[in-house]
Amino acid sequence: MTRILVAGVGNKYMGDDGFGPRVIETLMMRDLPEDVEVRDVGLCGVTLAPDLGDYEFVVFVDAVKKGGRPGTIYRREIDAREVEKLKPEDARSSFPISIHETKLEDLLLVAKAIGTLPPMVVVVGCEVVKIVPSDALSQEVEAAVHMAVELILKEVTAALQTGVARV
Repeated sequence: MTRILVAGVGNKYMGDDGFGPRVIETLMMRDLPEDVEVRDVGLCGVTLAPDLGDYEFVVFVDAVKKGGRPGTIYRREIDAREVEKLKPEDARSSFPISIHETKLEDLLLVAKAIGTLPPMVVVVGCEVVKIVPSDALSQEVEAAVHMAVELILKEVTAALQTGVARV
């Protein structure tokens, strides 16, 4: 049985940084299989690392700044073997995607160190417009929520059907 976590990262009171939590809110309205947990993890940082060992597949949903068009959805697959080979000093340039102080790379390195790194991680990110105090997303990011939900549902379905977290 494949246990899956979909984790929304971000601060829902900081404008577009609330993308991850908004996607989680939308997913919670769906009828998901019991092996799929959706959770708003806020700005948890590395404190989530011990929990990751409970899952075979984790999808992180987050706001990103990569210089693309606002509302663009990015997907990045990270295989545990990729993290296993990674040296801490190389982590920041290997799969930079998070805009938060504690980066996803840091979380995965801690999970590796304590033996809770899941076999497969996928990051679904959305290019932001602005991070400002507000509980509203920009129009571009709000429009991307549905696209992200559909992509995540495909990821989850593929993982449950095949045991392989690839679309």
